[in-house]
Amino acid sequence: MGSLICIKNNKAYNTDPKIIDYLNPDYIYIPYEKVYNLNIKIKEKVIKESILLTKDNKNIYSPISGIVLGVTNMIINNQKVPCIVIENDFKETTKKISPAKKNIYNYQKDEVNKLIKEYNAFNKNLAGNLMLINGIDLEIYEETYKTIISKYSSEILETIDAMYDIFKCHKCILAIKNNDSKIIEKLVYQIGTYPNIELKLMPNLYPLGHKDILIDELNLLKNNNKIIYLTIEDVLAIYNVLRKKRPITEKIITISGDAIEKAKVINVKIGTSLKDILNNNINIINDDYKIIINGLLSGYEVESKDVVITRKIKSIFINSLDQEEAKECINCGLCHRKCPVGCDVRNNYKLDKCINCGICTYICPSKINFKDRVVKK
Repeated sequence: MGSLICIKNNKAYNTDPKIIDYLNPDYIYIPYEKVYNLNIKIKEKVIKESILLTKDNKNIYSPISGIVLGVTNMIINNQKVPCIVIENDFKETTKKISPAKKNIYNYQKDEVNKLIKEYNAFNKNLAGNLMLINGIDLEIYEETYKTIISKYSSEILETIDAMYDIFKCHKCILAIKNNDSKIIEKLVYQIGTYPNIELKLMPNLYPLGHKDILIDELNLLKNNNKIIYLTIEDVLAIYNVLRKKRPITEKIITISGDAIEKAKVINVKIGTSLKDILNNNINIINDDYKIIINGLLSGYEVESKDVVITRKIKSIFINSLDQEEAKECINCGLCHRKCPVGCDVRNNYKLDKCINCGICTYICPSKINFKDRVVKK
């Protein structure tokens, strides 16, 4: 791998250390692809966690109780797609379910894999002999993983230790950044109860939160290890499924940027529109702004606030419009030398290896946006 870079802190992006709940939107929008079987009708009442769509063994659940109003187009992954609209009745009515096991250590491997897929905590079978838990936010100024660790450290450590035992791993690593003394102090104090978990303090470099980069930096592919890779967010989702036996209907995201008064980490219903979140939680201080989804460096811009929060969204940045225009390339080579996977966007070299980290654009003295030249994944 190539070099990693250090990003200077900008106080404009510092977040509130608390998670804010915004769980009462007026409407929820559920993406609807015709390959799914539709289990509901217009004007039908639905309860929270009822199955709206099915495909093979995958279910899409309602995050709220309310009434199905119809279908409208909203933005998902930077494209307009049909979405089922549900009007919230604010009752949070749910059906009774069979109780979960009181001790999550008592689950069997097959039970865990069945439950986490059935209730949308994780979409693949877990198998391996080495467990890596990524507690490092992928993007600069994202605070989602850090905030989750701060609030749910006990639940996270218990789940990691149980998964280590259930999947009979020989090693378990929890990787976090070394620049947050409060998080480190909290984990070091608690982790003594869990001798199976090895805490790795990693330098504050970008893009160390990327799966392949982190695995390479920790040199985990030696000895033919088969890695169970989970993020802190995955672990929290697995904990909730194993403890409550209910589907994942909420999502924690960072909302930041220099065009808002204060950056926040917010817990929202999956399917909430960005417009609702901003209107009810964020004070925009500069009307000339752009919206960037999933990171200042690796993210993508959208032209409307009609974005629907899905499981894939980690952060939203509301940033002032760029005032500086791109200049002609001076062929300095920084984009190649600083690329963590050795791409050279100037000469279309190894672009198939691109991880979309955005370092080439960030590091360019001519302010050239190279994102349109690389292979999208």
